[in-house]
Amino acid sequence: MPTPLESSVVRIYSNNSKVVGAGFLVSQKNILTCAHVVADALGIARNTAEMPNAEIRLDFPLLAAKQLFTARIVFWRPVNPNEFAEDIAALELASSPPNTAQPARLVASEELWGHPFRVLGFPKNQSNGVWAAGEIRAGLANGWVQLEDIKQQGYALEPGFSGAPIWDEQLQGVAGMAVAAEMERAAAKAAFIIPTQVLTTAWPELGEQVLSAETMQQQWSTVKSASKNTKVFISYRSQDPDFTLAQQFYEALKASGYEAFMAGESIRLGENWPERIDRELEQSDYFLLLLSQKSATSEMVTEEVRRVKQLQDLRHDHKPVILPIRINFPLNSPLNYDLRGYLQRIQQREWKSSADTPKILQEILTILAEGREPTLTEDELVTTPPAVESPESPPLPVAEPELPEGQVDLASLFYVERSPIESDCYEAILKSGSLIRIKAPRQMGKTSLMARILHQASQQSFLAVSLSFQLADSKVFADLDQFLRWFCAIVGRKLRIPNRLADYWDDIFGSKDNCTAYFEEYLLAQISEPLALGLDEVDLVYQHPEIASDFFGLLRAWHEEAKNGGIWKKLRLIIAHSTEVYIPMNINQSPFNVGLSIELPEFNVEQVQDLTRRHGLNWSSTQIEQLMAMVGGHPYLVRVALYRIARQATTLEELLQVAPTDAGPFGDHLRRHWWNLKQHSDLAMAMKQIVATITPVQLEPIQAFKLKSMGLVELENNNVLPRFNLYLQYFRERAASL
Repeated sequence: MPTPLESSVVRIYSNNSKVVGAGFLVSQKNILTCAHVVADALGIARNTAEMPNAEIRLDFPLLAAKQLFTARIVFWRPVNPNEFAEDIAALELASSPPNTAQPARLVASEELWGHPFRVLGFPKNQSNGVWAAGEIRAGLANGWVQLEDIKQQGYALEPGFSGAPIWDEQLQGVAGMAVAAEMERAAAKAAFIIPTQVLTTAWPELGEQVLSAETMQQQWSTVKSASKNTKVFISYRSQDPDFTLAQQFYEALKASGYEAFMAGESIRLGENWPERIDRELEQSDYFLLLLSQKSATSEMVTEEVRRVKQLQDLRHDHKPVILPIRINFPLNSPLNYDLRGYLQRIQQREWKSSADTPKILQEILTILAEGREPTLTEDELVTTPPAVESPESPPLPVAEPELPEGQVDLASLFYVERSPIESDCYEAILKSGSLIRIKAPRQMGKTSLMARILHQASQQSFLAVSLSFQLADSKVFADLDQFLRWFCAIVGRKLRIPNRLADYWDDIFGSKDNCTAYFEEYLLAQISEPLALGLDEVDLVYQHPEIASDFFGLLRAWHEEAKNGGIWKKLRLIIAHSTEVYIPMNINQSPFNVGLSIELPEFNVEQVQDLTRRHGLNWSSTQIEQLMAMVGGHPYLVRVALYRIARQATTLEELLQVAPTDAGPFGDHLRRHWWNLKQHSDLAMAMKQIVATITPVQLEPIQAFKLKSMGLVELENNNVLPRFNLYLQYFRERAASL
């Protein structure tokens, strides 16, 4: 996250690749430097009167070091002690600068005495650059301004600093350009700059880039005033080093005048934390995410980031801005599918030790002071690999919709088949125009099964594409036309087929006709192999009835069309959803009553026994019954328990004792459910009613469906009861707050 000064500095090279001085960006195309720096680069006399017709080579050392740019000379005032405003040159870049490059913030003032400054230069044997600092004094007869080095240690200005921008710490802008250093009187510790006023007098085109001191002070005051209202939400894991680092950031942000929220410091005992978390997220401008290896597998962290992404879509200012910091967690380390999608193309920083804290904190304070969002350069773009479960890593709260290439065996290490479901699906996907529907609550294995069906299809030379509606932006669901355009575009992108929506989308026809034509005449026509298309988290489409009935009707129409042969027989559909379809649909237009229907059951005793062996545990049937009495055969919860016990982090007896508490191994999972319930008061009240009694309760059908899709309840005829003892005990304890 370079500062405005760092974003403008350039390093200038001679023809033999030696660094001869500095310069700085003053517009999107122009660079300012000293004429003698240009002369040295070209190997000509410094007092050459005629403007050289030659190319200058340079780079942006703090943005894209060694990525060379060329520039031509467009303004020339050679070295001439008898002239006012001498030793100035302007260059014009032949191509655009790096994406993160910013023109220098130029400021002019007659009152500079005592202002602290800093500058980056490239003296002899320091081609990577060194920083110098001191104080500005006042003007001289030739228009230059004197600088003074007031330090006892550190670098002073010397040859190699020429052409560098002088950053005025008080005015928060570039007050001039370094031009010379006092070399004859070493004890003087002085240097000289050409102030901004003189630069603009010499080259009038620069004038419109310059802010007066008064304007600059007003803008800076506005930024500082705005900072008083800037709010930062800190997301962290309550163990070190995450916790200590979060506290340091919290205190530093408060000391700088910002409002910071840190759950451990900000939520009072007894306060309704789900409501407080929601309120703070809604009011935040920045979301500081401290991401460690363990927090990356947290359901609550993933849920927080999902909420932030939703808020960004809803707010006109697209805030809160996410600022991820990886804590001892390299940038190329795997992330679960949802987190990987949410954080894609967001600039991330890496913290390795306490030595990194000051720099990262300063970067954050700079971003907040400027009220901006960090930009990600192509150089900083890191491909995050998919996370694969292993005996050494915690269970993943979110499954991958596609098996990682080359890691199928590893990804299947803890996958338990529920025969004959897999074989039925593998057989069905090979049939022309097939449709497979997988229904089960969250974390029951729908996505994992879909991934294996897609893998089986790919083994038969099919094209296999997965699409999760969980990662779609809210704006995609604005209306049917927008949604179907996105659907066509995203499927085409995953097939690596160029986007030609403009050629096929005709306003004379309806959106469904256009979408059908795009698939029939373009996408399916471009491929020779069958296409297995997996649609995950389709429940999210239910939330938009004006889209859902038309979209699902379209899928049904395509499925029916495939029965007639032709190009549609290439398409195979897999639809994964969590609950019954509670939107009104014509039975003949619904895809949810055709094809192969799969409803995933929980693991049975034999399957849990199999999983214990895979974890290296030799359990008795009694031990398995004890675990299943608490969490049933829930695949994810069983995995969490076995992982903890196999790693000797706890025993079965200890785990069962703390299971229905926030401090237990399922605390993260339970808090996510609690938070979700607090989002929907009708569901919270329904859950309160369910756990208040030992007998099944009758609810409105839509409430029962939604609670079942969350995985919290079981349906028994027309009645509802808690799914596991885990949920019964946890929510009964908190019934007063529901």
